[in-house]
Amino acid sequence: MIRSVFAAALGLGALASGAIAAELSIKGSTSQTFDASNNYFLSTAPSGATARSLSALNLDFLARTPTTDYDLRTNYSYYKYFGPGAVDTSPTSGTPASVNFNVDHRADPLTKFNFAASWQRSDIASTQLLQNGIVTAHGSVDTYNATAGVTRDITRRDSLSWQTQATTASFSVPGQTPYDDVTSTGVWTHRLSQTTSLINTASVNWDAQDDPAQDRRLFWTVKSGLQVKPTSRLTIDGAVGVNFLNAWQKNGGQANTPAPPPTPGFPFSIPAPELQPGAGSSWLGNVGLTYQLLKHTQVSLTAVRATTPTVLGNLQQSSSIAFNLRHDINYFSNFSITAQFADITQGNTVSGILSGSGNVSGATTSDLFSAWATYEYRLTKELRTSFTYTYSQLNSISGLAKSNTVTVYLTRDFTVLP
Repeated sequence: MIRSVFAAALGLGALASGAIAAELSIKGSTSQTFDASNNYFLSTAPSGATARSLSALNLDFLARTPTTDYDLRTNYSYYKYFGPGAVDTSPTSGTPASVNFNVDHRADPLTKFNFAASWQRSDIASTQLLQNGIVTAHGSVDTYNATAGVTRDITRRDSLSWQTQATTASFSVPGQTPYDDVTSTGVWTHRLSQTTSLINTASVNWDAQDDPAQDRRLFWTVKSGLQVKPTSRLTIDGAVGVNFLNAWQKNGGQANTPAPPPTPGFPFSIPAPELQPGAGSSWLGNVGLTYQLLKHTQVSLTAVRATTPTVLGNLQQSSSIAFNLRHDINYFSNFSITAQFADITQGNTVSGILSGSGNVSGATTSDLFSAWATYEYRLTKELRTSFTYTYSQLNSISGLAKSNTVTVYLTRDFTVLP
């Protein structure tokens, strides 16, 4: 159903953009990434060093009229793992890709509409490493999204926005559960002064797992926050709120899909994505500080507690703190340092997830620390490169895993039509 909506909307949008586009530009980039690590997949018993090559092509088609922007972004890439550690994942090569079509329409000076449709094929192992540092599944996931939204300025101080997104996901290997997901979000922004805004958000997420038990999830989030800019150099933002979670099974007499087998070197598996029936609530919050230390130096500090979905469709709760420093050396180069610590809880029970404690039955907790330094340099107007060193440390019920990774990135921008 969602795929049919996606396909029809994407086709109609493409036809509309072709018919009425007044200005068209086509830009793109090609990139090559090479990284090498002594423990690429953060395993407690890695098979050896691992290297990865990733080649990518991006194209961006932008058509503009006086009131509407049509943007079609495409990506195609190819990756391959080398070395003794490549046996710790499967497949060892793949072709991630994506297509995203977005329409922004200004109905009048106070009202904006947005529509988007996208398809993405992602590597599960790479995505899990980014989300929580734990690889429990392999293969790829195909995700289809259709999004519609509107923003309206009610007064000079108040604006309202609403957005709904429908998602469906399927997997290339058995042992994972396809799912459909719908999220609707409303935001009210009230400008208290020129430097302070009050932002209130309410969202509801409905998730349906395509498993024998037909697991269902209803996840509510309500939060309120402030964004303050007391000086030209300092920006502070923060929010606090509550999560409400209900889970049930339409066919409770059937067993759930079993969890995937353990990953080599990581001798346990995260429970299956489906939540067992139950209800619960938990608090969430975030605070961020960004300061322009010097003319070319910026520092930021963030702390976040959130419950979010993962690539497999299950929920995880995380509490994290991060620090970043960026210094622009000159027009051609910059340097940045980032450090982040996260306490992550996953599970298949409502109480296990919302408690944020691995001591609850059906939940596992891990601590992930990462620190990386990046140097970027613009070789020419079209050619850019960067060098990154990353240290990661994962502490879980299987023990302690550490990795050192070096990444070299080279990209070339080009213009087909100005």
